[in-house]
Amino acid sequence: MTDEYDFSGVWRSTYHKAGKEGQPETDQYVTLQRIGNQLVLESIPGASGSYLIARFTVDGRIATGSYQSQNSPHSEAKDAIYYGAAQLIIDEDGKALRGKGIGYAKDMTVKVTEWEVVRVGQKPKDLPQE
Repeated sequence: MTDEYDFSGVWRSTYHKAGKEGQPETDQYVTLQRIGNQLVLESIPGASGSYLIARFTVDGRIATGSYQSQNSPHSEAKDAIYYGAAQLIIDEDGKALRGKGIGYAKDMTVKVTEWEVVRVGQKPKDLPQE
């Protein structure tokens, strides 16, 4: 049940290509909102201009859902929009969600990403300065 977890505050959403380490493919600050057993993740507007929204159904510690991501107009794939599915596991302490996303890439292949969403603070003041 999602009631035992506090999803308020600021979170950092990061994903890498599966099996790759180093520079994240996407790194955004987000908020999480719980509505019953639903969880909505949405990016906090920032200088990059990218946008992410994901909707999950939570069953115990498993969050299953879909996402839509729009690249920054300053990125290589200027304003490209991507869609996909994801399954994340909520850490026992409720301070992170970790799992995988699957979706198509700009070269029209399907890719798998390692996705991590970690709490960084309670207020936007907790964000690093851009």
